[in-house]
Amino acid sequence: MMRAMTSPQRILLFLAFTQTVLAAAQQPVAVQRGTEQSGMPSSGGYKPPALSLVQLLQTDRAMNEALMSFIRTGDKGAFKTAVFTAAKGGNLAAELFVAEQYIPEQCTFEPNQDVPHCGKTGNEPPKVSFRNNPLGIEASYEEASMWLEKASAQGSGEASEVLAQLITRMQGNGHGTSYTSADSARLHALARSQGFDVEPLSVSCYKLVPGPGGITVGRLPNATKGQQPNQPFTPEELGMLSRAGISGSLVFAGETGGGDSVLLSRPEGPPVRVRIILDHDPGSEVLLPMPAHRDVIYVQRGEAFLAFPSGGRVLPRFINLEPQTQASPEVSVFAELISGAHSGGFCAQFP
Repeated sequence: MMRAMTSPQRILLFLAFTQTVLAAAQQPVAVQRGTEQSGMPSSGGYKPPALSLVQLLQTDRAMNEALMSFIRTGDKGAFKTAVFTAAKGGNLAAELFVAEQYIPEQCTFEPNQDVPHCGKTGNEPPKVSFRNNPLGIEASYEEASMWLEKASAQGSGEASEVLAQLITRMQGNGHGTSYTSADSARLHALARSQGFDVEPLSVSCYKLVPGPGGITVGRLPNATKGQQPNQPFTPEELGMLSRAGISGSLVFAGETGGGDSVLLSRPEGPPVRVRIILDHDPGSEVLLPMPAHRDVIYVQRGEAFLAFPSGGRVLPRFINLEPQTQASPEVSVFAELISGAHSGGFCAQFP
């Protein structure tokens, strides 16, 4: 026969549970130490998805030969014939290449405007995203969509994601289309299932100045890059950090983030917020796991890093912290893009 717990027993059970949760939250994160000697961020062993264009152009023989011939001769006509012949024959690399060549170039600071109509109106046709236009074609949402559909059907997550974002772009700039928001959502989900998981990401850095009396949040005067949000930490997050023994001032230093690339500037969902709290120069490159569609706070503890909250799914990419050097007396932060490239800048500085 079960007995009801008394109030003191409930309190003890709650405290035991809380301590167990906090202990789990303070387990060090599995990080990598970079070995790149050039000062550039390391890959961490990440490779872009096999059916992304950057990988296909390296592995597809027909496209590789067409590109090499074009580089040698500069013959646009022969290159266009070779690429379209391969695409019409069902070559996935060629389909994806043609599709992305057709996408109109977007005005840098006007996300719903196409070049050349940046800040003005006119009757000129939009220009393609790739300014050298090796195929000699006119930009076309319809042609881009048709080829993206073909590549998506062959398993290319990049094609699915680019088409999902292209639909959002067409809707935003008033371009007539039979696609709906539901189509965009479906294609975002399909891209993730095909191994092409793009997420909007914001990585901000905070320098911890230890001190008594809880946690305060401030910013470095005249030395910050980026805009600190109005509420960089929720009350629940600050409470979680405080219970883990963190005390003092969290000084905002800078941030990096934004779209993954020119073509992938409209990922689905709100930006994932990664906050990195440092109290000293890490001394060597550190690769932190990139969380998958969830907010995380990374806290430096000696040579290790703690994650709040701990656990949860991660992407195969990384957030890189580069140490200070004589040539660069600051810690830099980089976010690894799905293409394998990196985007980043200033994170913190230590005397």
